[in-house]
Amino acid sequence: MNMQSQVQTQPVWTWADQISTYRFWGLLLLYLLSAMSLVALSNFLPVYFQTEVAKRSAILLAESLIGIGGLLGFYIGWVTARYRSKVMLLILGIMQLLGGLLVTIPSLVTINIFGLVGGFLIGLGTGGIALAVPSILAGGRGGTEAFVTAFGLMFLLTRIEQSYLPLSMGININNFGPHPTIMITVITYLVLGILFLLPVKSSLFHEAPPKRGYSLTPTRREPLTVAISCIIPFYWLYWLYRAHGEITWLAPSRNILSPRASVLAGIFVPFFSPVIITSLIEALNKRASELGKPSYRQAWVIFLWSLIFFPVALGLVQTAMNKAMAELNPDGAA
Repeated sequence: MNMQSQVQTQPVWTWADQISTYRFWGLLLLYLLSAMSLVALSNFLPVYFQTEVAKRSAILLAESLIGIGGLLGFYIGWVTARYRSKVMLLILGIMQLLGGLLVTIPSLVTINIFGLVGGFLIGLGTGGIALAVPSILAGGRGGTEAFVTAFGLMFLLTRIEQSYLPLSMGININNFGPHPTIMITVITYLVLGILFLLPVKSSLFHEAPPKRGYSLTPTRREPLTVAISCIIPFYWLYWLYRAHGEITWLAPSRNILSPRASVLAGIFVPFFSPVIITSLIEALNKRASELGKPSYRQAWVIFLWSLIFFPVALGLVQTAMNKAMAELNPDGAA
């Protein structure tokens, strides 16, 4: 009974808790870079074998083994997700890196067995990471917002990669040759993925989320000035930082980002801004409800304005903040 009570009372990670920690971004970057390395390899590895038929056959077999290794990698990914093991993620990343080396180093790839082993290791590492990282994020129980952020960012970066990778690699292949270009591209992605993973805490999302509560003293601003100031480059990022800190002071909530995380999300996941801005009005409305006061503005109104013309949404949230300063904490506003 006591154990059951402990499980029930242990804090659950919210989407804002997850995104406000490095462990979310480190896992996501490992996932993305692992996938990008595989895409680069799959698209350009045949360049190695444009003239020699026998080697083309070897690489086709290696690519088949990538698929087989990927299927087996899902089992390793399941074990990794089940035990939320950072060590297993590192092993999977190193497997993919070793496979990439075996397949892209010219002196090794000409030996068929190395190409076959390399292809299998690439599939094993990629498949394991592809299943483990989303499962670990889901294990944090951050909700749909965390998944929208993770896979929305993955979709965005994948589309960007598909746009620039063929051109950039094509230019580099013409200038430096296929061997160094493909090898450097593939290995760089994988090394970066492992390096981004290293600072991630080994506990991942198994422990209770760290306490958040960094706040800023609220400051009254004219809503129209806030909206117009959005024409100033990066002002809206400054406003996001201040608004998250000030609303944490006015209406503490684990469902809004930390000020720093809000800026990072605004820079790297700009399409997610409507959700971020809407979460601010939801926190204010919840606090008002707890005090028996009416909502300041419907959340769906803020969300729609964030999609249509976000300066208006910022002005509306600022209006709500000004009211909250006067109504919820009449002596606390600057």
